[in-house]
Amino acid sequence: MEDINWLNVVSRFLHVTAAMIAVGGAIFTIFAVMPAVHVIPDEARGHFQQQLLRRFGKLLMLSIGLLLLTGFYNYLVNERPAHSGQAVYHALMGVKILLAFGVFFLASVLTGSSPAFEGMRRKRKRWLMLNVIMALAIVAIGAVLRAIPPVPPSA
Repeated sequence: MEDINWLNVVSRFLHVTAAMIAVGGAIFTIFAVMPAVHVIPDEARGHFQQQLLRRFGKLLMLSIGLLLLTGFYNYLVNERPAHSGQAVYHALMGVKILLAFGVFFLASVLTGSSPAFEGMRRKRKRWLMLNVIMALAIVAIGAVLRAIPPVPPSA
């Protein structure tokens, strides 16, 4: 068995785990929390939503930090050298990174408390759905990138 680069294993594990938390949290919110929160009495609903956002917001920020750190590590150390000269690979990776920044922005706005984005938070379901769609596009692009074979090493 070849030597395993454990730093790469840990980085990939943290990246996938952070993505599961961030995207899973958004999907859970749209399809479970938002429809169910209406059964909570009005006087308790605001407090519940505030507590939920405060707690999930911390987890989300940690996930975003891990995604940035591990994503750039995985790309710069492993994927970029392995796909040197493959313009399509790098173009798709660029789109994936730009979409990720969009997802991070929307997630931060929707879990944050800045008055500047209160209008977006009032239309939370619309922006959350866009966030999930962009996140799923990132996953799809990632699947395509994994299917592109690396450049064979020069002899």
